[in-house]
Amino acid sequence: MRYRFDRFELDTERFALARSGRALAVEPKVFDLLAHFVANPGRVCSIDDLVCEVWHGRVVSDTTVATCIKNARKALGDSGDAQRLIKTVRGRGYAFEAVVQVDAGPQAPLPQTPAYRAPSLLLMPLRADGGDAAAVRLGEAVRDEVAAILGRIPLLRIAVHAPWQQQAIAPAARALHEQLGADFLLDGSLHSAGDGFRLSMQLVDARSGFQCWSSRFALAGPLDHALSEAPVAVVARLEPHLVRAIHDSVRASSGESSAQRLFLEAYGVLGLKGWQREGFAEAADLLRRSAQADPGFALTPAFLALVCGLGQRIGLIGSRDEAIAEAEAAASLAMRLDPLDPTVLGYAGCSLADIGQAERALPILRQAVELDAANAQAWAALGSACMLAGDLEQGVHHLAHGIEISPLDSRLSFWGTFLAMGLLALGRVDEARGQAELACQRDARCAFARLAQAAIRLSCGDAHGAGAAVHEAFRLDPALSPEQIASVTGRRAAAALLALRPT
Repeated sequence: MRYRFDRFELDTERFALARSGRALAVEPKVFDLLAHFVANPGRVCSIDDLVCEVWHGRVVSDTTVATCIKNARKALGDSGDAQRLIKTVRGRGYAFEAVVQVDAGPQAPLPQTPAYRAPSLLLMPLRADGGDAAAVRLGEAVRDEVAAILGRIPLLRIAVHAPWQQQAIAPAARALHEQLGADFLLDGSLHSAGDGFRLSMQLVDARSGFQCWSSRFALAGPLDHALSEAPVAVVARLEPHLVRAIHDSVRASSGESSAQRLFLEAYGVLGLKGWQREGFAEAADLLRRSAQADPGFALTPAFLALVCGLGQRIGLIGSRDEAIAEAEAAASLAMRLDPLDPTVLGYAGCSLADIGQAERALPILRQAVELDAANAQAWAALGSACMLAGDLEQGVHHLAHGIEISPLDSRLSFWGTFLAMGLLALGRVDEARGQAELACQRDARCAFARLAQAAIRLSCGDAHGAGAAVHEAFRLDPALSPEQIASVTGRRAAAALLALRPT
């Protein structure tokens, strides 16, 4: 069946959505939601209705439904403010307000898709004994929640169902790659274990069938508690390995270097090499090439703004004045190109805060986390911006939340460093000491975490311990400048720490 509305055509037989003849890539669950809306124009659908019809009664949170609504609006060029096509009916649900034409006749050729195909992840049904009803329900809910959170990875296409999912034995990984175009598979098993559950997950390269990652999780019950804890725990361990797999796949692929491919390579560089001078310089170069390849691709200037803004703040990239000018121009361009993408807003807002425009950044970052509550980077940036604006309590709260929902990668060392200094400024010394030690643990290469550790020890009167931490910081980065130290500890503490540096 084909449905036409506004400038769009939705084909339920080919699972295709097009705007003005151009194919659009949408997640399967977003497509299912749109298919339900176009089949019921004008009808007010409650959240319970949508869970029943679109999620087939599975256990999903209101946040999952809201995120799917948001992504459906984005696919149609709509927004929560405009509500041009998908209306929120306060207290009742949602309604699709468009004139819909139904065409069941011969199908026209599919529109041509863009030349570049972004990486795709297929989340397979979690295996559970049919008699273990709680595990079956939890497995379905965890899969949907994990898919929703992983939506924060730029350009990743995610599928959460397939026509074979009711079969006892799923096709092999290579067959799924050939039949469905899946690049990576995520699957696992879930079983009740006493009062809780035991979850095993693995990430597989669909082309080769090789396992990229696996992990086991012990989940405490009851069911609602396990559902609230499991998705974040899974994504925290999974996401760094998935980013690495995507980066390796992009680097190994042949063909023309499109803007999207160059962006993904830059995104992976910072994830793999950490926040070091080499990584920042390589990422900036890739992003400038991406901008030349497609000046209208909003993610590129947004990420370039973040790299330049944060890089100059902590002294890891080029001339400070040039980096500030490039960051501001790139952030402004990105928000003009796509003012509703939470990833774009998160990057741009972070950049503006880092170049000294915290008050301008705050509403941008608040909009980013409103659009996508799983955007860990935006939450951390919002916390940092609040602290730069003088609101330490709120800053510490938001930054801690960003860390809590973040993947376990090297960024946590930097975010933990700033969280430790915020806690120290609030007089919460024991918490600050713990966060600084955790920041050191999370990236053994991070000199900035050692500076925070030194400042905290010095504030407690431990000059010997502070000196040892300063020596370790300079061992890790002999080129540390007074400006870099002050960017972490403040100028007064930086002067005292410089007196302890090795001669």
